[in-house]
Amino acid sequence: MNNIIQKLKQIPAAILGNPVNVKKIILCQKELMQNHNAMVPEDFLELLHNFNAAAYDGAKIFGIAPDGKIFMDIVLANQMSPFSGKQNMIVLGCDEFDYLTYNAERKTYQIIDKEDLEVLEEYSEIEPALRYILKI
Repeated sequence: MNNIIQKLKQIPAAILGNPVNVKKIILCQKELMQNHNAMVPEDFLELLHNFNAAAYDGAKIFGIAPDGKIFMDIVLANQMSPFSGKQNMIVLGCDEFDYLTYNAERKTYQIIDKEDLEVLEEYSEIEPALRYILKI
């Protein structure tokens, strides 16, 4: 995880949000549960502790009530996604063609095509999934 965090910090065009605080995380997890979505996975929370949301080259990594108009809130993004109400899924980010999701049932990160909702790639760890969606 440290590799991807350092890589993003070194990209001048990457826009990174401020780290998230614990209170926001707790409120977010409760709201996701109420909306019948999966909880934010621990390793994604580690990323949010470094920067709460990111935008780079058309890709967005969602944050928890992030500051700034460019960033997308993870709860809102999931309410608007085709996976809304799916207890085993949570959308963590996207680019113009694909979603970055976490499948809690399978304990995998998935790249899902926005058009036909087909799983294109599946990873057991977050770093390769982030590299795919951010194209780094």
